Amino acid sequence: MNKIVLILDFDGVITSLNIDWITVREEVSRIVGFRVESMLEFWERYFNTELFNLANEIVERYELESITKAKPYDDVKTALQSFNGLIYLASMQSEKVLNIFLQKHGLKDYFKEVLGRERFGGKLRQVQYIIDREDNAGRIILVDDSRRNISSCQALGIKCILFNRKTGDNLMQLINNLKNLNV
Repeated sequence: MNKIVLILDFDGVITSLNIDWITVREEVSRIVGFRVESMLEFWERYFNTELFNLANEIVERYELESITKAKPYDDVKTALQSFNGLIYLASMQSEKVLNIFLQKHGLKDYFKEVLGRERFGGKLRQVQYIIDREDNAGRIILVDDSRRNISSCQALGIKCILFNRKTGDNLMQLINNLKNLNV
């Protein structure tokens, strides 16, 4: 049987970044010259533009500050160790921030590849990239805490799991459920 490919989001699944997104959006809005309501929509719309690059510098500064205090959730390392398949990290954080965090906490080697916003600008492009690379996968599963990301990626024909730590979701339980269901 072909391997399962797991795509994990970062903030909300691996760790919690304590970032004041209202302040971030206000600063980005001042720099780009118009009101930014959603960073996710901004990244998608202005991908590969100078505005994207300006906003990326601002947001990355906040992210770098945040990861100095952030730690992986308690179940993350055990869950990654127990998963018998390929794991990708697909996040709208910067790849620099993701790699620093993963290296600092000894998690980098569990991921086949780390995908950040600079190369893709949106979750849909990240997931499509993985689908294209893993065309022999038995099953591709996205785990994300964003309803928006789950909705957009369902159209790609993969299994999408809305993950909510605030309601008690646990990565180890999720991995065990995938094993037990043989998905």
